[in-house]
Amino acid sequence: MAKLRHIALIVPDPEKAAKFFEDAFDMKVAGKARRGLYVSDGTVNGSIQVPGNGAPIVLMKDRGTSGGYPKIATVISADLGRFAQTPAGHGFRFKAIGMAEAQAEFAAFAKLLHTLPDRLRDTENFALNLEALQDANVAGAAVSAIDARTWQVLSPSDAAAQN
Repeated sequence: MAKLRHIALIVPDPEKAAKFFEDAFDMKVAGKARRGLYVSDGTVNGSIQVPGNGAPIVLMKDRGTSGGYPKIATVISADLGRFAQTPAGHGFRFKAIGMAEAQAEFAAFAKLLHTLPDRLRDTENFALNLEALQDANVAGAAVSAIDARTWQVLSPSDAAAQN
């Protein structure tokens, strides 16, 4: 079993957030959606919104600039990339931290980023095996703009008939 990742977040009002999820769970069990009038306001990367169905949504870089669902917490900047790379279906837990710890995590992350250029090394051997790369199917069903046979995935019987 894979180890759960811990993603840090800032919760402005932990009691209010806990009550919100408790109410959302009760409504889900009862089969009701949360209803209400929510005022749109600004969002930031990592904002966690909770729509009427009670399932939280973490807003990423492609988010809208404003939103009307209640926002209960924000994933800290230092953990946002790690959160984005968590594969679907893999477990993780949120860990509430304070502003001072979030700022310290950001400073540590910024320091790490500044060390990256020093970690780069020249490649000593760069023999590229194109045949092995093509067989690896690293991009799923690759498409060529000039080869119509690649424009759709053929069934095995259609592929055999085409050859």
